[in-house]
Amino acid sequence: MIMCIALFLTACGRQSEAEEYFETGDEYKPEIIGIQVPKDELKTAEIQMANIEGAYRVILPPGSLTIDHFLDDLDYMVYVLENNFALLEVAYWAHGVDYRILAANAREAILNMDEPCEDMFLAIIFTHFFPLFGTGHFRIFDPDVYNHMRGWGYWGYSGPHRRMNVQLLHTPLALRFYDSRRQDQTAFIEAVQAVVDGLEQPISNRIFGTLLDDSEFRNPTAFTQVIEEDRIGYIFAGSFATLNNHRTQIFNFYHEIADFEHLIIDLRGNSGGSINQFLDILLRPHLEEAIQAPRSFHFFMDGPHVRRFGDVLFSSTTMSGYLTIAEPYRPVHEILVEYYLPDARLPDFERLRYGAPSGRAFARRTIVETYIYPSAVISDSQPAFNGKIWMLTDNRMGSAAQAAAWYSMETGFATHVGDTTGGVLGGPRTSVLMPNTGVVFYFDIFYITDARGRPLEAGTIPHHFNRPDMDALETVLALIEEGDY
Repeated sequence: MIMCIALFLTACGRQSEAEEYFETGDEYKPEIIGIQVPKDELKTAEIQMANIEGAYRVILPPGSLTIDHFLDDLDYMVYVLENNFALLEVAYWAHGVDYRILAANAREAILNMDEPCEDMFLAIIFTHFFPLFGTGHFRIFDPDVYNHMRGWGYWGYSGPHRRMNVQLLHTPLALRFYDSRRQDQTAFIEAVQAVVDGLEQPISNRIFGTLLDDSEFRNPTAFTQVIEEDRIGYIFAGSFATLNNHRTQIFNFYHEIADFEHLIIDLRGNSGGSINQFLDILLRPHLEEAIQAPRSFHFFMDGPHVRRFGDVLFSSTTMSGYLTIAEPYRPVHEILVEYYLPDARLPDFERLRYGAPSGRAFARRTIVETYIYPSAVISDSQPAFNGKIWMLTDNRMGSAAQAAAWYSMETGFATHVGDTTGGVLGGPRTSVLMPNTGVVFYFDIFYITDARGRPLEAGTIPHHFNRPDMDALETVLALIEEGDY
């Protein structure tokens, strides 16, 4: 105990291991300390402690965890979300997901476990919290996602946030759970199936559909089509992660439909990628002159899993659309007094501590973009398309696709038809390790709003909702025929 206290005091007065990594560029290697404990206290005679981001954490050996350890991890995740995740209440009022109910159901399932099993524990919290997945990019890492993230994939995420998060995945606490499951995930998959089979009704998610049901396959491939000769063109944008592969195809299509009356851009089911693909391929070619870039606001809580980034917190990233603050942050009440935010949901702001005006950073620097400039596709002086532009939307659109809907709506680029978009947008993410198992979960840091204070996580409301018994394409074709635009 004396040794542990001394180590703790030492850790409090030093930089975090992650900070040292950034300064030196060396590989991050957490310090590991072996500790002897009485054999009757654990199933093994040895546990470890590791310095993880400046704090010493106990690494319990596999096979030693109890039901109480699992309940502690569940409670810890809920505590972290309540004190760091700014979009937690948006999940309830915008998406109908109450984390309290999810936690209560998970707790009951854990208490009903026949015996302590880490794969079953992950399956329980993964399944019961599945409805929250996607809200502010919240996710609990299964072994497959962990393997992807650990290999520096982080799904297109860039910048120092990614470095710090990925380094966390290499720590002994994370490895204690995931390392043995990197090659064989059979036990976890079987556990998920067992949990799902025991439910009275399927678990579903607005973005991902139903758990273990891949019937809602999304086509990531873009394509173009003439719906009505000399009159209506159509582009299905697929995913922004792959849209650049179809740039030439789409630009050639612009030549073909240059004199058409209508262009329909279909973003339904688009789960994101890079907002630059939307701006450069689908928006800027149609501008005749520069337009005002949309304004936003960044708000955040003051929890330790937000503050762990230090000044890096405000670095713009690819996945957040290069959004960053435009002025020094200050207390939330000062923002609410200074700016008119008629769509702000004030109960949400009771949980938030600081905020600042924000916008898209130019070339990933801190200079906020004021205008969006046109790009020539057909000629130096003419937009690629002069007719009416429509955008089809649905609640499966998220992340960069949500940002695209927001850009389009704020700038008046297109008339939206369909359903409210899905959100999934709160800036860069922070990763967290559960203290006993080492299971990882992450979520977005910020509560980002449009110029009127509506959180982007709540989605963008279309100009025209789907008509009864019609999808968005059928609805927009009916509007065109009726001349209702």
